[in-house]
Amino acid sequence: MKPRTAILALLCLAASWNYALTLASIPAFWFKPGMINNFYPVWNASRSVLHHIDPYSPEVTEQNEIAAYGATAKVVGTPVRQRFAYPVFATFPVLPLGLLDSGTAKRVALCWFAALLALSVGWLRAKWDGRTALYTVLTFASYPTIFALQECHPTLLFFGLAVCAFALLRSERLVLAGMVAALATGKPHVALPILLPMLIWTLAKWHARKRFAISLIVCSVVLLGVASILVPGWMPEWFAALHAYYQYIYPSFIVLCFGQKFGLVVSVGLLVGLTAVLWSHRERDLLFQAAICAPVIYMITPYVNYNAILLLIPAVWIADNARFIKNSGAISQVALALVQVAFAGFWLASPVGALLLHTTPFGKRMAWTLTGIMVSPLLASIAAVMAVQCFTVHPPSKTTLTVAPESPLIHTRCI
Repeated sequence: MKPRTAILALLCLAASWNYALTLASIPAFWFKPGMINNFYPVWNASRSVLHHIDPYSPEVTEQNEIAAYGATAKVVGTPVRQRFAYPVFATFPVLPLGLLDSGTAKRVALCWFAALLALSVGWLRAKWDGRTALYTVLTFASYPTIFALQECHPTLLFFGLAVCAFALLRSERLVLAGMVAALATGKPHVALPILLPMLIWTLAKWHARKRFAISLIVCSVVLLGVASILVPGWMPEWFAALHAYYQYIYPSFIVLCFGQKFGLVVSVGLLVGLTAVLWSHRERDLLFQAAICAPVIYMITPYVNYNAILLLIPAVWIADNARFIKNSGAISQVALALVQVAFAGFWLASPVGALLLHTTPFGKRMAWTLTGIMVSPLLASIAAVMAVQCFTVHPPSKTTLTVAPESPLIHTRCI
């Protein structure tokens, strides 16, 4: 890693954390200063399961609300209920933490989530070198990552598990990959952009890779069975919690653009088209397939900051194949330039936002939304690069791929 690149990455890290910590110290709406502990509902659910209590019950929901707001949602006057919105088996990876008090459990979970995220970069690249270290620093300099860490959000856990399964599958540890992948489905829309290409990749050479699919199916059935034993009749309650959750969570990027009804039609069409594209590229590198899948799934799932971690996948592929993309024609060069500009803009959003927080009321309002606004051009540019690679570029040989020179702009705002 070049000294100048390292310095830029560290400056990006410092600026982003300064912005995030300043933002967290300002009260927002009815919230007191600081970030909500989004791990608390999962911890509380794990404790409930250990004590044979229904994690979807009103009593457990009220405990979650008091932890988040200092009072129940009814007293605070917000429609945002803190119901447990995960399947019961989502508590299984953290079940031992239910034996600890909430503060200790959160600290342990935070260290675990951060470690999984740091390892995810190396797992995606299948390399542990200076470039991986650079990408890791820039990943932790990304505001969505910082936001997820501040909230101790379980998205980090399930994303890390899915990427771990991805790495295990690529290293031919098929049965273990299926077991870890089953655990990752505790948050389905985070695991889907990784597991879908893994399944299609498996079908492409079924006889050689079928043990992964069998392991995934068997382990998923076991998880569902154990969950039903521990919490009988949990599935209808989970669906009800999901329905309530989607009443107040941000809609998807597609729904924001096209409206509720037509947006649903477009989302289904994108998912069907994505499956067809993945199948047509089933012989290509597994990371490339996941890089195609991630931005599409991100567009059709709730458009929230922490879910932007999915964009780490295509960002890693684009950064490692920048030279190949440049040599793929004028259209590819334009698309790559858009990605570089989008990353640079998202990188600059943090220091600019930090400055705006100390200016006029209008500047402060802009600071709250600046990084969120910058997600849209980043998503669009990444999707454009992957579309060009899918439909206009001849598939590269795995043995002849070249790696671009290090560029801090490529990964500044990768998630």
